[in-house]
Amino acid sequence: MASFRLRNCTCPPDRKRCTCGAKWEYRIRYLDRKAGKYREKSKSGFDTKKAAQLAAAEEELAIERNGFAENGNETIKTYLEDWLEIYKKPNVKPITYSVQERNVRLNILPQWENYRLKDITRSEYQKWINELSKKYSEGTVRRIHSIFSSAINDAVHEFQILRDNPIQKIKIPKQQNNESKLHYYTKDQLDVLLEACKPVKNTKYKHSIQYYTLFSLLARTGLRIGEALALTWDDLADDRISVSKTLVYPLNSTPYLSTPKSKASVRQVKLDAVTLMMLKKHRVNQKEVILRYPGYTASADNLMFHQQDGRWLRTNVVREYFKEVCKRAGVPVLSPHALRHTHAVHLLESGANIKYVSERLGHASVKITADTYLHVTKKIEQDALDLYTAYIAD
Repeated sequence: MASFRLRNCTCPPDRKRCTCGAKWEYRIRYLDRKAGKYREKSKSGFDTKKAAQLAAAEEELAIERNGFAENGNETIKTYLEDWLEIYKKPNVKPITYSVQERNVRLNILPQWENYRLKDITRSEYQKWINELSKKYSEGTVRRIHSIFSSAINDAVHEFQILRDNPIQKIKIPKQQNNESKLHYYTKDQLDVLLEACKPVKNTKYKHSIQYYTLFSLLARTGLRIGEALALTWDDLADDRISVSKTLVYPLNSTPYLSTPKSKASVRQVKLDAVTLMMLKKHRVNQKEVILRYPGYTASADNLMFHQQDGRWLRTNVVREYFKEVCKRAGVPVLSPHALRHTHAVHLLESGANIKYVSERLGHASVKITADTYLHVTKKIEQDALDLYTAYIAD
């Protein structure tokens, strides 16, 4: 509820109108639902009571609609947590929300949580972006900045709690020698790595070839790890795998299936003869393992890869297992995503058309493929030019 008064009025109490030039002020008392207590907000400087009443009504609507009461005084931690939970979570895909929440929690809040919204300065923010660029790839820095800038844009245009966005059109440092950022295995390294995936003596389920099959599949199809872990045997038809879902396994939360990263990620991936035979062998082996080990149960969802209790494989467990295999094989310790890069690089080096590679990987555009594997495409371009030069000179 709003109240109104003339501030610093020096007129006699019995005067019906103010003649000293004092200004009107409104004061709003409202319930901060998150804090569970009442707060007050005031503003003065209005020439007439009517002007103060109109401004107060507008402010009350903003408080009721958005829940953000302070005009830039709210801490970034409070604002971002509300922004994510109330305004983003119901309106974006779960996998998108998971990425946004993780970046806010791990990358944005450690630096900015105690700042107020109105305390953000362009120069300090640019310095922070420059520091991030020393730690992360250019793409990751752009993603973090995009999330933060989107939140601040909403503070300006949706909630009217800031007058402008101080971090728009910020400069993301260009990183040189991008090829060093792309991690993949050579053909020889891949052979050694996959050989080390085979069950070793004295392991708990040493008869299982599940991890060997999983990592081989990633390396020979370019599937994302979430896409592979979401596969069921129903997704395999003849010599093709149907990719229409991805497994999301949030930290300390319940896993769930989501749609793939983009429309282009919904695709049919053709298998070579060796990979197809390997999957058939894995299917038989999976049944053998269930019969061999007490407590090892089948998947109720007909999963292609699953835990001993029949549930989805945990992505963090797969990553840790992969690291151990890398150490055992004596190859660079990377993440399973490096197998996707490996497949793409090997395809391109073998002479595959870049459009085919892009479609096989499920990229949204050929440009993404070309930019990601720039050093390989440059080599292909040079090899083609060398062939042309030799042909002309002959």
